[in-house]
Amino acid sequence: MWRLKRWFWNELAVRKFAGNQPAVIPVPLDDGTRLNPVTLASQFPGIPIPNIRVADRVPGDEAQPFKFYFYKFQVAMYTILPATQSGLPPIDGDPFKALDQAYTSKHRKLFPPPEIPDEYKEGVDLGRIAVASPYACYLERAPEGGYQWDLRQLEKYEHHAGLRSVGARVLFRLNGGERRLEPTQIDCELGSCKPSDANWDLAQKIALCAATTHLSLVRHFNGVHLTAGAAFAMATRNNFPAKHPLKRLLWPHMFGTQYSNQIVTSGQMARGGDFETTFSFTHPGMCKLFEETYEQYDATVLDPVRDAERRGIADAGFDTPALSNRRALFEVIRAHVQRYFRIYYDSDEKLRADANFAGWIDELNRLIPNGIGNLLGGSIDLESGTRLVAAFIYLATVEHEILGTGLWNYQLWTHRQPVRVYRNGQREPLDVYQRLVNANFNLNVSRAQLMHDFAYLALDEKGADEFRNFRYELQQLQEQIEQEPPAPWKMSPRILEANINA
Repeated sequence: MWRLKRWFWNELAVRKFAGNQPAVIPVPLDDGTRLNPVTLASQFPGIPIPNIRVADRVPGDEAQPFKFYFYKFQVAMYTILPATQSGLPPIDGDPFKALDQAYTSKHRKLFPPPEIPDEYKEGVDLGRIAVASPYACYLERAPEGGYQWDLRQLEKYEHHAGLRSVGARVLFRLNGGERRLEPTQIDCELGSCKPSDANWDLAQKIALCAATTHLSLVRHFNGVHLTAGAAFAMATRNNFPAKHPLKRLLWPHMFGTQYSNQIVTSGQMARGGDFETTFSFTHPGMCKLFEETYEQYDATVLDPVRDAERRGIADAGFDTPALSNRRALFEVIRAHVQRYFRIYYDSDEKLRADANFAGWIDELNRLIPNGIGNLLGGSIDLESGTRLVAAFIYLATVEHEILGTGLWNYQLWTHRQPVRVYRNGQREPLDVYQRLVNANFNLNVSRAQLMHDFAYLALDEKGADEFRNFRYELQQLQEQIEQEPPAPWKMSPRILEANINA
């Protein structure tokens, strides 16, 4: 039976990848209707989360009936031919053999296999991972001094039987001479572990399992897709008419969001979906995690400069390569928005007088838990407006990439960062690992690229020139990054997508 299941779900993943085509982003039109926020539970009855708000429908220009019914078929097959099977043996102890068995020749014809990061080749360099990986977003100043990852919240949600709790806190100290961090302690269900302790390796696995779990479920899907991304797309459609210059600026970065969220949410969050069967939490535990972390969302994460200041890691005496990379990308986006604003707004007063822009801000404040005050700062002016708009473009292009496909070279190496930590010490069973591989594989489908020429969306030639100028600036940054040593955590314009469309 496992052979049949494995063949079916691999074939489904491969066909879905091969059949996906990048969205063609049309010129916006006014359809005269609003998107209204409703509860996630009302749109997805099998996912009982009462507070997350999603759109009440998919706009007609986004709807893709074939993909919609394909995902309906996929979710139905969770019951008919589940992708999981109890009692299967664990994956091979050699991580390269485990990957070879799960990532077939059909997969490889469509997308190359992951590469193992240097920080995972000889044990785990947790201090380097803290500043140079997708998990660099968790580093913050610790209350008692030093620095930390604090993911202890994860311990309170219901886990599957036989698994260890993945709640964990890692403490780091500064090695000023080498401008790097060193891990000094991990607090988890094993107790307080030091690098010299016999259970340090297991504590590291628990901590990395916590980081990869939180990144996939909370930071990526809950934060980018369901919280900020959905609100950004709804507010933009509802408040700007088709011929408003900001509608044209934002359109390529929010188009497709509602359709994407509609089809992917069921596949990920339904009973038997990717999240429940791959990660540590039961379905009730996962739903509670989403419900509570939705209310905790802080939009500051969409501005890497302000977020680093909030976390206390800006200019702190150690190298922060991932942050430097994110800041460089944000600066190109911010400069683009600033130039675009200057075409259509010649003063702060003119921007403040724009009722559509004010309505957009008001709706974002209503839709996003805890509002967008930390992004906007004080009063509305050209500087604050520029930074706010840049943050939402960064959300859809850079942040989504870091948290989604950015895990490709990390999450499949479960000998270093397991997706589940079993109490009996076993590795992930074949079915859990296979589902992890296929889920990550399908995150890499081809999408509309950020460096595409969107000048056709502009209202006039000045706007078109700025779209072209943005593309030129991205190319300049791309060439600069290509002169640097390559690294799997590094984002570059060439690999970024225009939006979060699935």
